[in-house]
Amino acid sequence: MKTARGLHDEISEELSNIGNGLDVLAGRNECGTEHRAFLRELRSRVSTLSDLLSAEIPAADETSKTIFSIEIRREISEINQQLDADNSAEVILVQLKELLGFPKYFLELSKEKRPALTPLTKREKEVLLLLPRGLTAKAMASELFLTEATIKSHLATIYRKFEVRNRSQAIAIGVENKILNF
Repeated sequence: MKTARGLHDEISEELSNIGNGLDVLAGRNECGTEHRAFLRELRSRVSTLSDLLSAEIPAADETSKTIFSIEIRREISEINQQLDADNSAEVILVQLKELLGFPKYFLELSKEKRPALTPLTKREKEVLLLLPRGLTAKAMASELFLTEATIKSHLATIYRKFEVRNRSQAIAIGVENKILNF
């Protein structure tokens, strides 16, 4: 079962790999001065976020009410703003957008402004509950006696309802909305 600490570590590891890719991009000869400065600033923010994720230790004695601290949410928001201002379609930047593409309501500091989630069906909840275990769609299908295509369909619906792009984000939203707990 994945824990909040495990989720932090997973994202931090992916950020480390992306940071290395940003260094490679900034070091290319054909990289313009302005774009190099942008990549270095982004690299600095990615390193800061990775450090924050590594340093934050989610409370183990309570079912986490939040996955990320205010500092982490603020840093993710600022990185997303930088990415939105840049029009390049370099693979590493797309990967970073995908990793940190949490919905804006999730990153807002005030919980009062957050919209109510579209309710999940019973089956979608069952699929969501399997996500922290890190199972593949095939393994989930076997456990729930469904086809792999049905599981993938449920995952796509969950992502759409939560306005997320990947499993880590779906887990974070599920925990914060008390649908999941660790």
